[in-house]
Amino acid sequence: MAGKTLGIDIDSDSVTAVQVEEGLRGYYVTGCERVMIEEAGGLDGALKTLSEQTDLKADRFISSIPGEHVSYRNLQMPFTDTKKIRHTIAFELETMVPFPIEDLIVDFTIIDQSDQSEILAASVRRRYISEYLTHLQSHGIDPDIMDVRGVPMVLWLLRQEGIPDNGLLLEMGLKINTMVLYLNRRIGLIRTLPFSDGLIAQTMSNAPTGNYGGTRAAEHVESCLSIFCTDIQNTLHTYGCQSNREVMPEKVFVTGSGSLYPDTESLLERFLDIPVERINVIKDKRVHMGEDVALLWNPGIMDSALAVALRDNKQGLGFNFRRDEFEIRKRYFRLKKEIQKAAVFLLVILSLLTADLGVDYYFLKKRYSMLDKQITGIFRQTFPDVKRIVDPVHQMRVKINEIKKSALSLPGISGDRKVLDLLRDISFRVPGSLDVKVTRMVVDPEGVQVKGETDTFNTVDIIKKGLEPSEYFSAVTISSANLDRSGKRVKFEIKLQRAK
Repeated sequence: MAGKTLGIDIDSDSVTAVQVEEGLRGYYVTGCERVMIEEAGGLDGALKTLSEQTDLKADRFISSIPGEHVSYRNLQMPFTDTKKIRHTIAFELETMVPFPIEDLIVDFTIIDQSDQSEILAASVRRRYISEYLTHLQSHGIDPDIMDVRGVPMVLWLLRQEGIPDNGLLLEMGLKINTMVLYLNRRIGLIRTLPFSDGLIAQTMSNAPTGNYGGTRAAEHVESCLSIFCTDIQNTLHTYGCQSNREVMPEKVFVTGSGSLYPDTESLLERFLDIPVERINVIKDKRVHMGEDVALLWNPGIMDSALAVALRDNKQGLGFNFRRDEFEIRKRYFRLKKEIQKAAVFLLVILSLLTADLGVDYYFLKKRYSMLDKQITGIFRQTFPDVKRIVDPVHQMRVKINEIKKSALSLPGISGDRKVLDLLRDISFRVPGSLDVKVTRMVVDPEGVQVKGETDTFNTVDIIKKGLEPSEYFSAVTISSANLDRSGKRVKFEIKLQRAK
């Protein structure tokens, strides 16, 4: 959902609209209104009154269809591919509906899939959809989605934490109720049930405001709810027998204007023997509203329209009767507006990327210049005789190669016996733990002369014995070993004859 969304909930008694705007912290309810259809002289009058009292402008519209205008069938299909189901479902329904199949708009939702598909199909007469859309569009409302009343509320419930996998929703109106059963978090059954010929509506409307406690009124309401619960139990039992499964809702969720009687929850619990919870969508942490809207808000009346506005647009969840000739087309001006928004967004992104690349280039160039100066400085210090510097790195490589070649060309130094190899061998064979200080070392083609000082004469012998096994020297001789003037250190000289 993006921008503003207007949810239109229409039942047999009233039209309710809730406007929602998506923000960074979730959804903000920006307006709500309810108009009674009978008082306004019909649906068209109710929509006209609604448009006069509410700003109906929005980026997206979603509406619900009263459940009594929809026919439901539970079917088994021999395949699981959604496209195949959509192409063949009309043929499956053709013998089950009282109207020609070409006069119906059909949609479905999947209940369960294994090697085949169990689906709930819903069909509405095309003439009703046409009339319904004509009413809405004449007042500037062109819904993207047309779902069945009660289904958006179940979809909202299934997104909440702590909701049981099996449950029953009761959308209670003043005259008509909608029950939606979901099993394993999938909608499996939808039925509309009358409310005892409007007896509860008459009872509630004749009672003083907020006072339904009279003995006669209480008896009427209790009688209505008892009959209603019996119808629910019979419907669930029939569905269980037909589908060959045990139907046991873990909780009943109740909402709607027909549930405003204070003892509704306790009576339903007593008659159904199932825990009952009253829905309050505004408790959703993602939903927020200002004080001006909160003053008008009544959960039992407004929640259904709010759930419609919050309905997810994912395929396969719920129903949408904007199909075939009623399928919504992309409107040019809306598309143009979206393109303009996207263009501005892309322009901002490109500007930021360009600026970022420019900054990176500036700092990289500055760093490259600094490193180039450092390399040139090192080259000058290493090779002060070179006056013309063009490419210091390349020139340094050339100089190093020249030094290597000159070292190899010295008399008595062959390619496999370099001076560095001799020094490394001497260093390796003189233990680092010895107290030795080399004061002079002469390397020539014939041998190596090492002068230094150490702590004892014994250390001089250890040095000699350590060097004797070397393959680089044919003989190791101690030329001299004497105490220095202090008498505490021994000065020595060792000659190493290079092997041929």
